[in-house]
Amino acid sequence: MWDIGGRQLRSRLLLGTARYPSLAVLQQAIAASGAEIVTVSLRRESATERTGNRFWSTIKALGVQILPNTAGCKTVKEAVTTAEMGREIFETSWLKLEVIGDDYTLQPHPFLLVEAAE
Repeated sequence: MWDIGGRQLRSRLLLGTARYPSLAVLQQAIAASGAEIVTVSLRRESATERTGNRFWSTIKALGVQILPNTAGCKTVKEAVTTAEMGREIFETSWLKLEVIGDDYTLQPHPFLLVEAAE
């Protein structure tokens, strides 16, 4: 067991939710992995069911901790704005902060990432 952000967790695996061929495959992957934290790109998903997207209800039903991320953000302003939206939409202070420096490798821009974190 480990404690992070006031939550007791058994698994140290954080699982991304992008690029699965279907929600069923994503659901099976989360269950099989034992992951208790899943990352969700705010630029791709919505926490409301009004969008007609079953993604949110599927993740919510699994009872895992949502870790919104700022994937795809290229500027400090964009990352900070997206992070603030994630806090409100998912009602969490948990966040995976990303500022992309290279589109090909998706490696972070270290200086902009530090600036966004400040």
